[in-house]
Amino acid sequence: VAADNDTTSLHLDSTTDTNQESSETTLPLEPTTTIRAHSEDGEAPVNVTARVGSEIFFDCMIPLSEGRIPNDRIVVWSYLNPRTAIFSVLTANWRSRTTHRTLSFQAPNNYRLKIGSVNREDEGLYKCLFLYPREQFNKVFLKVTD
Repeated sequence: VAADNDTTSLHLDSTTDTNQESSETTLPLEPTTTIRAHSEDGEAPVNVTARVGSEIFFDCMIPLSEGRIPNDRIVVWSYLNPRTAIFSVLTANWRSRTTHRTLSFQAPNNYRLKIGSVNREDEGLYKCLFLYPREQFNKVFLKVTD
């Protein structure tokens, strides 16, 4: 996930336990700090492991236009279930489809996806898509352990 000013950047809210070689992060039961996750090529998803019952946050930082968020932007968090290959939209701008996975906004430019009380069904590929003026996205693969 690139971190320059022209692309979105993905942050994971967690306690740091990072394996730099595989871009994998293990999240504890109580996330407390923010780390910046990125993949070497910018295309592959970041791999994250979380324990059942933990609460996690995926941050999607969108680029600012003249110091502010553009009015005509679209931000979507989506999920691909690896077992069923079903692709689901979780949030669109301010609307969340469930209370288990919710969106919040952190000024000035962060669209944060919260997964409360992680369970096995949360494992899969999460993608933050930002449309303005062109499509940009970041991906993270969540692995869930006991």
